[in-house]
Amino acid sequence: MATATRLSPRWAAVLATALQLAAFAAVLLFVADSLAVSSTSSRILSRDVTAGWPQPESSVLAPSEQAFDVKRALGDLERITRTPHSLNDPRSIGVRDYLRATIADIIAGSEAEFSDPVVNGTVAEFESKRWLVYWEDSSLVVRVPGTGNHTEALLVQAHYDAVPMSHGAYDDGVGVVVCLELLRSLVRYPVRHPVLINIDWGEESGLFGAILFARFHQWASDVRAYINLEAGGVGGRAMVFRASHPALLTAYKQAVQRPCASLVGNNAMRLGIVKSDTDYSIYTTRYGIPGLDLAFTDRRSLYHTSRDNAQQATAESVLSMGAATLSTARKIADSTGTLPSLPRSPRLPSATKPLSGPASDDVVKDAVFYDVLSRLMVVRSYSAEMWLNIATGLAGIAA
Repeated sequence: MATATRLSPRWAAVLATALQLAAFAAVLLFVADSLAVSSTSSRILSRDVTAGWPQPESSVLAPSEQAFDVKRALGDLERITRTPHSLNDPRSIGVRDYLRATIADIIAGSEAEFSDPVVNGTVAEFESKRWLVYWEDSSLVVRVPGTGNHTEALLVQAHYDAVPMSHGAYDDGVGVVVCLELLRSLVRYPVRHPVLINIDWGEESGLFGAILFARFHQWASDVRAYINLEAGGVGGRAMVFRASHPALLTAYKQAVQRPCASLVGNNAMRLGIVKSDTDYSIYTTRYGIPGLDLAFTDRRSLYHTSRDNAQQATAESVLSMGAATLSTARKIADSTGTLPSLPRSPRLPSATKPLSGPASDDVVKDAVFYDVLSRLMVVRSYSAEMWLNIATGLAGIAA
């Protein structure tokens, strides 16, 4: 009869200590990586960002045609951020007209549709918190049809208004010029599913542009997922700091070579630790649409100040958001399964019949996500994370 081998008390103590140290090191690694958003750390992590970030991956694109044109993007950024352009600043009209003309030039001769606010703008009256808002929208919305017979659409979102005194280079000029580059790419090389690009107006004043699109726009009912381009700082790398579905996180994970993501933003925004907000709260929290918040978080001391200008923008930083957005958007919209697997949120008004009620549990699904030193990305459901924590705890007790 075989006898069970038992560890001596000494070796059992050594093993238990080693497990505890390993768990502590893993926690430190996660926290350090999640909070590594200073300029110094971002330069270290992205020193080869130009070579490291992938360009849109599609067999129909030649290598020279895949590139995100960062030089052109920086030129557009300089043009739209020469002056402050807040909501009530007349100079915002110049920014709008430049974007209108640029969009019209990009889509000329294509099948893309442009919802021009000057030609067919939306005027709406709605309640926001305790206020009754009368809003004349100046958002710029473009629909690029897909190559297949699909109605499920991906929305890519940014805003062109800035806070008073700010030139709005990172918040949200970079997001705007990335949308322009994405539009150029999609018009020339469309994907299977339609892609909507909404460069909205009124985000800084109460997220009004997103509210009007979700509630009143004729194309809103087609949206199954979105990517929101934002900034909570000035410079560094663009990171996924909020997300509401593992399928979208997996698409991002597969689309980029050097991921930059942290669950800390999800929890910090939810707990009110970060005293700012983005259109993510409109699309996911209010209307139940799953999405990704891709944002800059470096140098928050320059955020919403006059120093948020084009002189702060670097090619590497702009490229980090541009390449990640192009790759991820094409990955999601060119997939045969991602968008069709996401049901329409019942909170979205229909083009024919308004709907109300809570969002389906199948639409928004939170997940645990983070990158490890930009070399790999972990995406797990909350249930998987719970069982992993239980198993780790039991293993520690047994040791």
